[in-house]
Amino acid sequence: MKIKAQNFNLKETLESGQFFRYKKEGAWYYCFERDTLFKIRQSGTCIEFSGTTKDHIVRLFGLDEKYEKSLKELGRDKTLARVIRKYKGLRIMRRDPWETLISFQASIMSNIKKIKLNMELIAKAHGKKLLLDNISGHTFPKPGELKDIEKLKACSLGFRAKYIHAANNIVTDKKLKELSKKSYGQAKEELMKIPGIADKVADCICLFSLGHTQAFPVDVWIERAMQKYFKNKKAKPKDIRLFAQNRWGKNAGLAQQFIYHEARNENNP
Repeated sequence: MKIKAQNFNLKETLESGQFFRYKKEGAWYYCFERDTLFKIRQSGTCIEFSGTTKDHIVRLFGLDEKYEKSLKELGRDKTLARVIRKYKGLRIMRRDPWETLISFQASIMSNIKKIKLNMELIAKAHGKKLLLDNISGHTFPKPGELKDIEKLKACSLGFRAKYIHAANNIVTDKKLKELSKKSYGQAKEELMKIPGIADKVADCICLFSLGHTQAFPVDVWIERAMQKYFKNKKAKPKDIRLFAQNRWGKNAGLAQQFIYHEARNENNP
């Protein structure tokens, strides 16, 4: 199936550290989300995909958001405007909340390469096989299916295994769906009751799966990049979050993703 998508960049979106289970073959990205394997590619404003529905693609890649309006508002910040021009088309994804939660628990004191490995090993150990063309992978286990902590430890998770195991015993899809209907503050507070979820991980879950677009995850990349707004003085994560939310409001999460993506690309050319 083919659809038109204005102001969208598939590559920058998928490779910006918010989605971890994909494989690239030529121009195609083969993407895994929960029990779905689909392929997608882009040529100009045309997106071609198979293995899933139009509704799923539109939702997952935020193609129904008022993107131009958000960019116009963010572009008033001259520092940010330069980054937007560089990576225009980068979108905030709306991922499956459960898989998002686990992926960012796996991100604690880690890096994208390791997170991708962890997520692949978890799916392989607990999921069912998927095949599209000659690309294979696995479904992602449902909440309640990660009962064996030794099996989790074998997925190279280290100390993170205990957090994921604990979340498995607490979280349900229904509870996560309810969080998307709560305010950002309420959702974040509830998430931080789960072992292994502090401010940054909670904000990632809020931003990338629950629709709380004012969430501003702060990690080491963001701490360094945001120093320019604090006259190059080191600021605490809570002060950075508050500054970003006051400055960019509902668009803070999108601003964060532009800043984060550039920071990583500049340091990993």
